[in-house]
Amino acid sequence: MEYQSENRICQNCKSDFIIEPDDFSFYEKMKVPAPTWCPDCRLMRRLTFLNWFNMRRGVCDGCHTSMITTISEESGLRIFCQKCWWADSWDGTEYSQEYDESRPFLEQVYELRTKSTFMCNESLYSSLVNSPFVNAAAYQKDCFMVFNADYGERTAYCMMYAHVQECLDGYRLKNCELCYECVGIYKSYRCIYSEELDSCTDVHFSRACSGCTDCFGCVNMRNKSNCIFNVQYTKEEYKEKIKEFKLNTREGIKNAYTLSRNFWRTKPVKATIGNSLNVNVQGDFIYESKNVKDGYMISGVEDSRYVQMVNMSPVKNCYDYTNWGNGAENLYECLTVGEGAYNNKFCVQCWPNAIDNEYCLYAIQAKDCFGCVNLKRKQYCILNKEYSKEEYFILKAKIIENMKNRPYVDATGRSWVYGEQLPYCMSPFTYNETMAQYYFPLTKDEAINNRISWRDIPDTEHIITINTDNIPHTVDAINDEIVTEIIPCIECGKGFRFNNLEVMLHKKIGVPLTDTCWKCRFKRRFDSVNLPRLYKRNCMQCGTNISTSYAPDRPEIVYCEKCYQQEVI
Repeated sequence: MEYQSENRICQNCKSDFIIEPDDFSFYEKMKVPAPTWCPDCRLMRRLTFLNWFNMRRGVCDGCHTSMITTISEESGLRIFCQKCWWADSWDGTEYSQEYDESRPFLEQVYELRTKSTFMCNESLYSSLVNSPFVNAAAYQKDCFMVFNADYGERTAYCMMYAHVQECLDGYRLKNCELCYECVGIYKSYRCIYSEELDSCTDVHFSRACSGCTDCFGCVNMRNKSNCIFNVQYTKEEYKEKIKEFKLNTREGIKNAYTLSRNFWRTKPVKATIGNSLNVNVQGDFIYESKNVKDGYMISGVEDSRYVQMVNMSPVKNCYDYTNWGNGAENLYECLTVGEGAYNNKFCVQCWPNAIDNEYCLYAIQAKDCFGCVNLKRKQYCILNKEYSKEEYFILKAKIIENMKNRPYVDATGRSWVYGEQLPYCMSPFTYNETMAQYYFPLTKDEAINNRISWRDIPDTEHIITINTDNIPHTVDAINDEIVTEIIPCIECGKGFRFNNLEVMLHKKIGVPLTDTCWKCRFKRRFDSVNLPRLYKRNCMQCGTNISTSYAPDRPEIVYCEKCYQQEVI
């Protein structure tokens, strides 16, 4: 069948969006109807299930021991610690329900969600070693406060990384060691306050450099050494010149940050960020990918569209897929479904080797399951009830037809027919606890008016014990006693403290202690990265039409690929 592009109106935000012929072909192959929500609203909907770092201490409802959990007490949900959740003493069929054809199916899934038992956080428990304060993490050893992380050692306050060692305060890192306050770093060693580096060593306060060593404040450089603000020096001159910046002091670090960012603004940026190993891709922060449209922060993705936050390859033939990868294929409208996942639709937190599941939430190693919640290692289940293979497929077809004819309708009148992702109310988190609030921020009133959950998150009260001026100003002055002190953040005023791992990393990397709390530090890094939105504008050098994540009113000098490459030194 030959398809034509169609304009649709999003039933959530009422804006126009286009469904292209290739999109229709994918939907036909996956046997799903075309979406009724626009791409942005679909992403926002998935992100309401993603709470990376709002954590609290709680008590396990199984063994009654202390645990760290991402689910608030106000949710009213039953929560197990990782040890109890993964235990063989239960599998989720204890909460099974009979399907009631007189009621909307998703309403029944919500009931199942309310009475089932959630895991305290979203980590691969068996792969963690001495890393209790992590979330959305796997294969971590001696790590603290890391999120969406795979394979890390002695790392703290980092998010979205794979294969790192002894890094601190990072965002989007891969194959890195001893990096501090960096964003978008690949195969690099001992770099600080830098962005978008590839294969660099001892590069500081620099942006968009590759193959560089011993550089400071540089931009758009390739295979250079001993450069400061793009000016070449001898090795001896560089060593003497760099001492003038006093990078062993907090004041020197702050001054270098200001000087470098001012210099960065004088140099052009590429319309989108990625590497030369891409083939036929459109989007931002795309690496080693092929035939991808509207991708964002992905690596090793093929034949996919509207895919975000994939840092573990491979991923193939996916639409509207967010977070993870690692052998994911044929997925549609899924979040955190990975590690051998195949042919899943409308699922959240289903792994590993989840196959042929639909409308499932926390279905672990599930196969051929429909509308299941907190279920482990089962097949042919609907609403957590087991059926024979024949019974399962007959009932599944009946439910899908019912979802088309009798959909769940929320309080705002939004219709959740078959083909739409799970509704907001299924999430164990409130909107402002999730990454949706970072990518699509709402006020409390806006959320309430849209019947989206919200809760006032209380601040942890700390009694300040030391003023910011009394924090050691130099690397040499750092002492182990600092971990006993509570310090006021210079940005938000809230108290924070250092831990032993943090202090060790500051000493080893050779940077002074910060005077800013970890949440403000993360917000600064997050704000430095463009959001997953593309704009049409013109190259500021040659005037050609370009697609870029830099909005037309942004102050950066934005070049097309060809003009940008002519600027690279």
